[in-house]
Amino acid sequence: MTSTERAILEDAYQALAASGLFAATSIGDGGASNAVPRASVTFEGRDVFISDDRPDMLWMRLRLRVVVHDRAADAADGAGRLAALSAAAGEALLADAYRSGLCRDLPVGRATEIASADPVAARRPEVEVALRLRCHFETQEGAP
Repeated sequence: MTSTERAILEDAYQALAASGLFAATSIGDGGASNAVPRASVTFEGRDVFISDDRPDMLWMRLRLRVVVHDRAADAADGAGRLAALSAAAGEALLADAYRSGLCRDLPVGRATEIASADPVAARRPEVEVALRLRCHFETQEGAP
C-alpha cells in the first residue's frame, strides 16, 4: 500500500470515528470488539489507469470496504436500524469527498463514491452491511 493509499484509508477511518455514530471504529476487521454499533475500514484493492491526457501520470482507484455492524433483538428492527446507520455512515464518508485534498474527480470516477451497500450474512441478533468505497487520485508513482 502506498503512502497516499494509507493516508486515504486513515482519512476514511477518521471520518467514521469523528462522526459519533459508532461505539468502536477500526482499521482492519476490528479484532475482538463486541461494541455496537461499530465500523471497520479495510483495504480491498486498487485499479490503475493510464491518464488520457498525461501519459506520465496514473489514475488510481483505491477500493475500500466499510463494514457497519450492529445488534438487534428482531429482524425488522435490525434491518431498519442498520439501514439508517449505514446511510449516516455514507453521509459521514462523503462529507469530505476529497479526503482532505488526497482525492480528486477523474474521468474514471468521482473523488470518493460509494459503489454499493450490501447486507452481510450474519447470525441474528448480529446484523452487518458492507459499503464499497472507491477513492480516486492521480500519481506519477509507477507511471511509465
